[in-house]
Amino acid sequence: MKRIVCILIFALTMSAMFQTAAFAATNPPELIAETAVLIDATTGAVLYDKNKDALMEPASTTKMITGLLAIENLPMDRIVTIDAETPFTDGTRIYLEEGEEISVEHLVNALMIESANDTAVALAKEISGSVEDFAVLMNERARELGAKNPSFKNPNGLHLEGHLVSAYDLAMIAKGAMKNQKFREIVLTYKYTIPETNKKVERNIYNRNRLIYDEVTKVSVKGVMRPARYEGATGIKTGSTGQAGGCLVASAKREGTELIAVVLKSTDAGRYGDSIALLDYGFENYFTYKAVDSSQALEDLEVTRGAVNHVAIEIKEDSYMTLPVEASPELVTTEAVTDEIVTAPVEKGQQVGKIEIYEGGSLVGEVPIVAAESVAEGMFLSRFGVEDSVSAVVEKYVLIAAGAIAFFLLLIISLSIRQKLRRKALREKRAREIAEDRARKLRELEKRQWPY
Repeated sequence: MKRIVCILIFALTMSAMFQTAAFAATNPPELIAETAVLIDATTGAVLYDKNKDALMEPASTTKMITGLLAIENLPMDRIVTIDAETPFTDGTRIYLEEGEEISVEHLVNALMIESANDTAVALAKEISGSVEDFAVLMNERARELGAKNPSFKNPNGLHLEGHLVSAYDLAMIAKGAMKNQKFREIVLTYKYTIPETNKKVERNIYNRNRLIYDEVTKVSVKGVMRPARYEGATGIKTGSTGQAGGCLVASAKREGTELIAVVLKSTDAGRYGDSIALLDYGFENYFTYKAVDSSQALEDLEVTRGAVNHVAIEIKEDSYMTLPVEASPELVTTEAVTDEIVTAPVEKGQQVGKIEIYEGGSLVGEVPIVAAESVAEGMFLSRFGVEDSVSAVVEKYVLIAAGAIAFFLLLIISLSIRQKLRRKALREKRAREIAEDRARKLRELEKRQWPY
């Protein structure tokens, strides 16, 4: 017995060790950057963290939120007339001139590709009227995207006291911005041509993010020299000032998994090596799994007191999970839980249940199940489960039957009245005849008693 117990203990110990080893990630990389974070661009799961919440100067990675706000708030074909102040913006620029007329689309491309500081100011003023008011909008939108404590002071990231943001905040901004197709297209563009304006000849600009194109320049990644170009790179934005150091928000997608890496206060070359190391680490150890597919068909739900007694339902949205590469998707299961009673009226989009997501038997998430259509409150018979379409037919025949019954009742009443009148007339006639006969007999009697 003692021997069997020892064998069981050994087996359980080995099993636990095996499971731990099977799901252990490779060692995270050592970075030059002072702060960094790696997230799953779909789920937002943090896969690597180096002081991710520390507030740092973001340099031109600031322009992500500026570019997104411009795309969201301005028509791309709007023509912007440059004021007298904007051309004197410091740092990288496309040398806008006072009075120059240029479209929002060209300004946004110059902002994200060339990292032009003057275009950032022009866009900020076009949207909000002033840089100061635009900064308020930047912080508000950043918080909506999931940033915790952004403190943007200008639209371009030039050094300014108090212009600070964390690596995690930039990752959340990037995650939200990359959902915008126009933004995605711009940050992956290598070369862009700004056509001739009323002040300038045609200008060619080139993307500063080496990860999307540069196969010549070599960078050190964990001590190994590699080309800067990264397979599957999708963006996003470089940044560099004397105070901020080398900064980069990088993204890449492979086999359905997209990652976002943010490194702040690295070196010019180090930001690329750091980002590649982070992305490699992410792809080597994790993948994005679609736990819930919103296109999955669901059976209609019964509706009480409705114009119809059922309603089509659907899963509100897809749901994803970040899993270790060794993990089997079979560990993830789902269960549909719908409301037992759904009473009309039902609004389209109204939640009527949920998809519960389990990982290894533990509940890890939920996705709403909603009505795919509206159901109006039904007619009287709906409380008995009769749909309005049937109720209308029933009502039609009920009305016909009621009409027929009413007709027969009126006919019977009419006949009854006629019969009563007839009987009354007969009685009156008989009474007259009796009266006449009595009067006749009296007359005859009087004649017989006449003495003469």
